[in-house]
Amino acid sequence: MGETTARRRLQAVDVYRGLALVAMAAYHLCWDLNYYGLINVGIGVDPVWITAQRAILTAFLLLAGAGLTLAHGEGIAWRGFWRREAMLVAAAAAVSAGTWFLFGDDLAYFGVLHMIALGSLLCLPLVGAPLWAGAAVAALALGLPAVFSSDAFDPRWLNWIGLFRVTPETADLVPVFPWLGVMLLGMLGMRVLRGTPAFGWSSGSRAVRGLALLGRWSLVVYLVHQPILFGIVTPIANWRQSAEQAKLESFTQSCTASCLAGKGKAEGAGGPQFCTAYCRCALDMTVEHDLWSASPTELKDMSALCTAMSE
Repeated sequence: MGETTARRRLQAVDVYRGLALVAMAAYHLCWDLNYYGLINVGIGVDPVWITAQRAILTAFLLLAGAGLTLAHGEGIAWRGFWRREAMLVAAAAAVSAGTWFLFGDDLAYFGVLHMIALGSLLCLPLVGAPLWAGAAVAALALGLPAVFSSDAFDPRWLNWIGLFRVTPETADLVPVFPWLGVMLLGMLGMRVLRGTPAFGWSSGSRAVRGLALLGRWSLVVYLVHQPILFGIVTPIANWRQSAEQAKLESFTQSCTASCLAGKGKAEGAGGPQFCTAYCRCALDMTVEHDLWSASPTELKDMSALCTAMSE
C-alpha cells in the first residue's frame, strides 16, 4: 500500500511497511481465531486490542502518505499515479466483495484500501504545497470529528465521511475524517524527514531484505493474507467443532445409558423421559461450569440438582 517508483524506493520505507504487514497479519490471525471461538479475547471491544488495531492502521496510512511524497514530491507522475489508483480501486472492490460473501450486510464498504485510494486523490494537490497548508488541512481533518457530528451522516452512503453519530455495523470502516489527516501527516513528515537517519539507512541482512520484499509487494500481501489465514484456521476450527460435538454426544450417550441402567426403564421418574431431562441438565451444567474433571463433591451436587429438576 503506497508503492513508490523503483528509482525513488527507500529500503527503510519498505522495511517499515513490511513490519506493519507482519503486525497486521498477527492481528488478523488473532481476529480469525477469536471469530471461530478458538481463543476468547476482546477484539473490537477491549481497549488494548482497539489501540493495537488503530496503531497498525495509522502506520499504513502514514506510509501511504509518505509514498505520495516519494513518488510525486518532485512533480506528479500522472501515469504512475492513475495506474496505482486503478489497482487500489480494483483491490478495494475485491475486499468489499469478499467481505460481503463472508459477512453479508456487514461488508467492508469503505475500508483501508478505499481510504487510501480516495485519500491519495485528496492529498495529491498538497504534495507540493507549502508545509503550512498541508498542516492546516491535516489539523482540520484530525480535529473535525471531535467537534462536529450529525445524524445526517449516519446513513451508510454518507458514514464513510466520518461525521456520523451512530457507529456503523461493518467489518471495516476507515472514514475520511479523521484518517485523511493521518495520510497528510505521513506525506508532510516524509517531506521533512527524508534523508534523515530514520529513512536513509539500509541493510543487507536477510531479515531486513525479507521485510523489504514484503513491503514492496504490500498490496498483494494485503489481499492474500486473510484468505491464507482463513484457509489455515477454518479446518482447525471445523476439526475442533467436530471433536467438541463428538465429546458432547459421547457424554450424553454414556449418561443416558448409566441413568437407564440405574433407574430402570419404566415410565415415570426413573424412565427414559426422566433420563433425557437429567442428562440434558448434566450436560448443560458440565459445559457451563467446566465440570469435565469435577471432584466427587461437585458431581454429587450436580446430580442432586439435576435429579430435582428432572423429576
